[in-house]
Amino acid sequence: MMKEQSPKSLYLVRGKLYELLANCIPPDVILKGLLAELLKKLDDEMKQELVLWAAFYEHRLCEGQKAIFHLEAFVAKFMSVYKNYIVSMF
Repeated sequence: MMKEQSPKSLYLVRGKLYELLANCIPPDVILKGLLAELLKKLDDEMKQELVLWAAFYEHRLCEGQKAIFHLEAFVAKFMSVYKNYIVSMF
């Protein structure tokens, strides 16, 4: 996710998310674990925005029916925000 922000990368992550959900890992645990790992690799400026989006998608997880949609949307949003951040640095 951090090396390449592309549809192919999103597709690969989606497969891993499906696998976790199929093994009965709760979606909120997946989101929190993903957030924790991403926060370790980001600077402070990005951390705040990522936590905001994680809260947004966690709320949607609670309200929605299909967890995969919300988890995938969080990953896509992260990729978009991260790519824009990297581009703005140069």
